[in-house]
Amino acid sequence: MKRTERRVATLLRQLATRDVVALDDTGGSPRRLAALTYIAVQYGFRYDGASRAGQTLRVRLVRDPSPEARERGTAALGRLAAGRTPGMRPGTLKPLPDVAPAVELLRARIEFDALDEDPDLRRKALFMTASAALMTLVLIPVGWRVSLTTGVAMAAVFAVFLRLEMVRKDRLARRLRSAGRNSGGRAARNTLPKRRH
Repeated sequence: MKRTERRVATLLRQLATRDVVALDDTGGSPRRLAALTYIAVQYGFRYDGASRAGQTLRVRLVRDPSPEARERGTAALGRLAAGRTPGMRPGTLKPLPDVAPAVELLRARIEFDALDEDPDLRRKALFMTASAALMTLVLIPVGWRVSLTTGVAMAAVFAVFLRLEMVRKDRLARRLRSAGRNSGGRAARNTLPKRRH
């Protein structure tokens, strides 16, 4: 059995026996998790958030009690009996063209939530500032100009890194809001980023 088939089989076992499912990807791939989440949605679950712990990315899914979700689940079981994973190319986690936009939207939602829930952002900023200051102090014996230049260069690189992460998060938020405005409906509303107070 291929790795992808094992992932899908593990997911289906969890969906059959639980009302709350947590999917982990130790490689931190939002693409894989978005595809698995899409499959779970077809079986009557809904996306309930994402978080990151180091390199591991985790998605939480909960059973959707709505009649539409039950209908989707019944239809998905029929496709599975015919040997097809709902919405994916056979034997892969690559979405079919008609569901690719929905999977991409889930991927954006997962990335946004993982960035939003990242407790390490402040720690990263503190660590980067401390590293630049320490490098400045270590290089003082070489000369104050070299020391200061190195410290400023490191601080600038770290600031750019943090800024790029914030820009990425803003871009994802705009994309999710745009998708919500364009398609309306319950599924789109579920993808809208929550505002932080």
